[in-house]
Order: sequence, then C-alpha cells, then structure tokens
Amino acid sequence: MRPVGFTRRVTVLMVGALLAFAAHARQGELPYSLAHRAKAGVILPIEDVRPIDAATERAEVDAHARQVGPHTKRLQVAVDNPVAIDPSRSGVWDTLADGSRLWRVRLRAAGATDLRLGFARYALPAGATLYVIGADDYYQGPYTAADAMDARFNAPVVPGDIATVEVRVPAGAMFSSDALELGSVGAGFRDVFGREKTDSRDLGTSGACNVNVVCPLGQTYLDDIRAVGQYEYQADDNRRYYLCTGTLVANVPHDHKNYFVTAAHCITSNTEAASMVVYWNYQSTQCNQLSAPTGGFFNDNQQGAVLRATRADVDFSLVELSQTPDPAWHLYYAGWDASGATPAATIGIHHPLGDVKKITAGPAPTTTDSCISGSPTAANTHWATGPYTQGTTENGSSGSGLFVASASGYPHARLLTGTLSGGDAACSSVSPSQPNAGTDCYGRLAVAWDGASATTRLRDWLDPAHTGTTLLEGAEDSPPLVIPRHSTRPIPAILLYRRQR
Repeated sequence: MRPVGFTRRVTVLMVGALLAFAAHARQGELPYSLAHRAKAGVILPIEDVRPIDAATERAEVDAHARQVGPHTKRLQVAVDNPVAIDPSRSGVWDTLADGSRLWRVRLRAAGATDLRLGFARYALPAGATLYVIGADDYYQGPYTAADAMDARFNAPVVPGDIATVEVRVPAGAMFSSDALELGSVGAGFRDVFGREKTDSRDLGTSGACNVNVVCPLGQTYLDDIRAVGQYEYQADDNRRYYLCTGTLVANVPHDHKNYFVTAAHCITSNTEAASMVVYWNYQSTQCNQLSAPTGGFFNDNQQGAVLRATRADVDFSLVELSQTPDPAWHLYYAGWDASGATPAATIGIHHPLGDVKKITAGPAPTTTDSCISGSPTAANTHWATGPYTQGTTENGSSGSGLFVASASGYPHARLLTGTLSGGDAACSSVSPSQPNAGTDCYGRLAVAWDGASATTRLRDWLDPAHTGTTLLEGAEDSPPLVIPRHSTRPIPAILLYRRQR
C-alpha cells in the first residue's frame, strides 16, 4: 500500500528539482566590464554594419510565406551581414592591474531587434575567455577554447541592436594576430526577447490556439517534452538565419550519443550543422499564454553539430551535437518507433514562431507523399496529420517530432515516429483560439530508417550493432537513470511519479 502523503512529498521533490534545473544558465561569472564598470577603460567606438528595418523585413518575409501555400515551416529570423573584424585592426585593448589584457569591440546593426555573432576564426589561448554582451546588460559566456567548432564559433542570440565582444587574456598568454575574427553579424527582426511588446507579460508570438507544454495535454509527455529543443542556423543557400525545432534521441546501446533529429529542409550540410545553436528548456511556467519562460531567455544553449545522415524524400536529417548537454539542464533522450505502425493518435512538440515550447494533439495519421513544394516525389514517405484537436504548428516548428499518443498503448506510446516537413495547419482566422481545418505532413521515421547508405538512413546510427530493434524506450540524461519499460529494478520515487503521470 502507498504510504499516506506519498504523492505530496514526491510532488514537492519534483517541483524543487525542476526549479533547480530552470535556475541554471550558460551565463557564468560577470564579464569584466560589467563587474568593474569604473575600471573597464574608455568608452568604445561603434563598428556599424548595415542597418535593418525590422518591421518591413518581417512583413516581406511573412507575405512571401503566405503566397506559397502548403510550405515548409522553418522561420527566418535574421539577415546576415558579412564582416571581417579582428583584435589587430578593430576594438580597444586594455592592460588590467593583474597583467591580464582585455579586448573589446562594439558592433551595431541599427534597427535590429537582436543580434547573433559568428566567428570565422576562433582559437583562444588557454585561460582566455570570451563574452558577448547585448542590451540591458544581458550577456552570454564565458566561452573558452573548448567551445571551438572546427576553429569557428557561433554565439547565442543577445537582445538589442548593439553587441559588445569582450575577450580577456591571462597575463603572459600569447594571443596571435589570427586567433580571432568575427565574420558575421546576424541582424534579427523577430524580437525574440520580446523587448518591443507593449505588455511585458506577453512573451509569446505564436497563434492563440497553441498550447503550452505545461498545460494538461502535456502532463503525459513530461519526458518527451524535455527532449525537444529549438535551434538557429545559417542556411547555405542565402546565408540568412533560420529557426527550426528538433528532438534529442536515444540509440540502442543507450550510450548517450548526442543524436538530434530534425528536417532536411532545415539542415542539409555540415556547414549548416556547424552553425547550429540549440536552445533547451525554453518553455512557460504556466498554462496560460501570458507567462514567463523557465530559465530566462535562451540561457541553456550549446553550439555546433556534425551531419550524420540526411535524405530529401522523407525530409529528415540526423546530426550529432558537438557538445554533451549540461546535466543540469535535465534533458531526455527520446525513444522512437521505426516499425511503421500507424498510431491511434499523435502528439507534436515544437516551437512555433520561436515561441515557448508548445504541444499539439492530432487524430490517427494516414500515409502520404510529402506535402511541401519542391520536395522529391516518393510515395508514402510521410504521415498526414490534422486537423488538430488542440494546438497547431507554425513557422519555426519545422523538424519537430511527431510522437505516438499515449492512447496507442504499449509498446508504441510516447515514442517518436516522424519529423515535421510542413503544411497549411494554423490557428483559425475565424476562431483564433481554435486550430483550423488544415493538415501537415511529417517524414516517417520508418522510411528514414532505411536507405542506400549510412549517410541516408537512421539505422546505422541509432542501431549501430544492427540488432533489428525498431522500438526503443527513451533514456534519462545520465546512464544510472535509464529505466526500460517493465524493468525489475527499483525505481526512484521521483521517476516513479513521473511515469505514473
């Protein structure tokens, strides 16, 4: 018999754990110039790049998206400005009292709502740190030599149209003239930090019919929700910045390879994968739309990935993240269903319009061809979903996971079965709080499972020993917490409570 008070005690533990994880951020100790304002040296001159009219840019991009009908649902968020800025030619050097040196440069893309910086060369010496500081003293860092991705580095987004790069080099350390070069300034036009919104509570921009993952619909899928992240990247075709969604997935050995599955129309090359910045745990603390996200804005983030497999007909890409996610982020490696069985109902978890994480409920899908323009013709590569009963998808949802609804029952329930290509689903123009009658298509995991070679299929990566597994339970982000279904091992109380939800 369960002891009296069991559920309440576990609930308190669970909430406490979640709050602890939400408090964690990539932001470390303050940059020197924020911690020692009076000692930080001269006021920096500003290096200007091309200005932007954010409202006009946003309107033009969205108008084009509406013209193409059923479409991919990646979200364009920023315009690229190529630059060549390095410490030997730009910025200001200061020598501090302890002998360390401080280099800073200030950049402006007038009119931008937010900025993201890409370093074409990144080879910091041991002990050196780099920060990026935006408006309102919001900063990201410190970053070190360990954050390099093929001698490059892409910094997370910061608010405002001015950003300061700060590098501190230890006393006596060598800093070569070609150690660092800023090659790109991405001028944002989506106001992802919500600084321009008239109501400070209104952090979301997606349609009113979307459902926050903390709402009742999400309570059965607490694990899968933790596997989903949004990411920005630079596209090869036009060098603009886009936002898509993806899912961290388990493999059969459960050895915590950091595989992340998304859409091929988002990531198709190693240069695009290398430019990825993934943001985790960006979700609301309350069910209503007007609520603050956990962990602040975009603080749980990581940079870079390597493309492992991709295929256009089923529109999937699998990347391996270059960094292991911080255990304090409390992520989850989603399980998957590559059997091809049709779910009784479906669940989607995604970031529409870059908003906090949302959840969508749909009926049993049917098999179909791709529904997005320009995709290769191939029969039954996708699941057709919709009309949705709760929520919808929007631009920014591309690449997000389609999960088997819990109603489908063991052994398929709550496993990943597809990735979003696109469609015409949206919130209704007549009843904005309800989804419309549109549909979407998701590339079927069972089709992506096989292919001509390891670079065009999933099975070599997710089942490297070729065991024939097509159903796999998910895994916690540290090996001791892996709990297969029907395990005879004792289950910790917190995890038991989560599974019973």
